[in-house]
Amino acid sequence: MDDYAEYLAEEAKSDIAALHQFRILYEQGRAAFHFFFEGEEDSLFYMPEARRRIIGKDIHLYECGGKKNVIEVREAIKADAYDFDNFLFFVDRDFDDFLECQVSIDDATYITDHYSIESDVACINSAEVILEDVLLISRVNPEFHGIMHFIERAFELFYVEVRSLIAWILAAKQGGCSPNLRNTVGLKGIVSLSDGRPFLSSAGFAKFKKRVVVDGRLPSLAAIIRWNRALNPSNPKAWVRGKYDIWFFRIALVAALEAANERRTAAGQRKIRIPSSIREGRIFEVLGGRVPPAPSLQAFYDNRLH
Repeated sequence: MDDYAEYLAEEAKSDIAALHQFRILYEQGRAAFHFFFEGEEDSLFYMPEARRRIIGKDIHLYECGGKKNVIEVREAIKADAYDFDNFLFFVDRDFDDFLECQVSIDDATYITDHYSIESDVACINSAEVILEDVLLISRVNPEFHGIMHFIERAFELFYVEVRSLIAWILAAKQGGCSPNLRNTVGLKGIVSLSDGRPFLSSAGFAKFKKRVVVDGRLPSLAAIIRWNRALNPSNPKAWVRGKYDIWFFRIALVAALEAANERRTAAGQRKIRIPSSIREGRIFEVLGGRVPPAPSLQAFYDNRLH
């Protein structure tokens, strides 16, 4: 029974299930938009702006279970000669530009500007929105600027620390090592944060490799060095894995708020309440609809949602 339940859970995320759902819901001549996503959190990011624009048409959402599946669904629908005007497909950029294996993009497909949608969410502007809209900390409050400075500095150092780790990943992928990155949704136990300074120790790197290495296959040192030199330090959002980016966003934000609370306690002031949604990393739920969409996404919607 457990195996069957696991099978159903996996099948529900497949391109086959998405196609099946689409064919059931599609009605020739009925005004409706169909949105196809990689994963379950994508709609929290993409749909608030889309829903603001759509009036008088039905909306159907499909989770395809990965980038490859989104493209396979798109091509299957094309092959069946459906009217393509009301279909929208969304994929992350990932490492594929670096590895020269990016999927084909057409007018119906949106690809993120940076590594992934997490890259867009895990940013300084998002931290400002949380402080003002969720935690109700005014910009005139000195704590606002102290918290923001803590987060900005932590991120600058984080990107320096993880550059070698990302170089290792790219070298491993290019070398056919097939690292299992699903074992590192975040970098807990790999990157530590102390007094606002993130640190990737040799022990942390060893723990990372233990989690992701498959069948003992490791990239060459020369390849790692080449990738480390190739990664542009002024554009980390292009190469930091989005799940690591948003993991650190939560870590830095909570650490900044806890440091502020220590100062407030010492001064006899009331602590800032940190919602469980932030502590538990449900950042998309917190920020859904609050962060303005990227200009590229707005342009995509301008072209498709009419």
